[in-house]
Amino acid sequence: MPTPSPPQRTEVPADSYIEPPTHQAVDIDNFEAETPSETSDYESTASSTASVSSSIFDYQYENGRRYHAFRAGQYLLPNDEAEQDRLDITHHIFRLCLQGDLCLTQPSLDDPKRILDVGTGTGIWAMEMGDLFPYAEIHGTDLSPVQPSWVPPNVKFEIDDARDEWTYPADYFDFIHIRQLAGSMLDWNDLISQSYHHLRPGGKLEISEGRANFWYAHDSVPSDSFTYQWLMEWRRLSSKVNFDVFPTLSSLVDNMEGSKRFQNVRTVEKLVPFGSWPKDRKLKEIGKYFKFQFLESGLDAYTLALFTRVGQWQELEIRALLARAEDIVQLLFL
Repeated sequence: MPTPSPPQRTEVPADSYIEPPTHQAVDIDNFEAETPSETSDYESTASSTASVSSSIFDYQYENGRRYHAFRAGQYLLPNDEAEQDRLDITHHIFRLCLQGDLCLTQPSLDDPKRILDVGTGTGIWAMEMGDLFPYAEIHGTDLSPVQPSWVPPNVKFEIDDARDEWTYPADYFDFIHIRQLAGSMLDWNDLISQSYHHLRPGGKLEISEGRANFWYAHDSVPSDSFTYQWLMEWRRLSSKVNFDVFPTLSSLVDNMEGSKRFQNVRTVEKLVPFGSWPKDRKLKEIGKYFKFQFLESGLDAYTLALFTRVGQWQELEIRALLARAEDIVQLLFL
């Protein structure tokens, strides 16, 4: 396999660098990381189906991965089975971080009538909320029709672009849930404004994002390593197309509090280690799953379309770079 071409040494904008969050030191364990089973722990539940236009199934195929057809090219991550498995593992990671809850807001929800899950992905969150609140209407929207056809009777999936003007009535939802839309939203202020407009007075909005970055214990990312090359090129290309997967807490809070819209805004940060190196049993489990989903599919998913469409890389060059970057990551994180 050919050696990957070195990425262009274009200076990365300063605001694309993010300082690591402040957390207490985490003790390192001596045990080897375990690979979680590829078998999903989730089961789909029963009942209705929905019909959609066949054109949304005319998927785009690039570099061995499958991408959405509706608004083709707008979203840079694939929607194939490998990506769906990764999303379900990520859902499991979120639940581990929330001590089994589906969201931080859930304990304070009071008999919700309508709930919206924006960017529902595989629909797993919406279906589990449907089981938790059987008398509530659960709506899940996404660009890709990859959700199951057999779902709880109170759950409905719709193919829609959250960046368009929403067609729901004003003051319609009791709770709106937004998770992992970073990289697809060009205007967070518009998304939050639409959420506010479609929430009833007293309704709640929750936004959950993962800060996809590497922080090393001793700032030990070798500048001549393939991991460093991948990360710098990924930042350079993503900045060119506003593929921002680093939304800051302060920017989200500012948008939520702007124009005196949302009140009682609070933020919560959770540590997600890469690998099972922590001594803490819960962090070890979280890190085990996070490392697995990233190396099994995430690194590939976040790189291929971005590098080929924006950076004009060849697939073989990317595969060679990722294989070497993965080796470095494996060495730095047990």
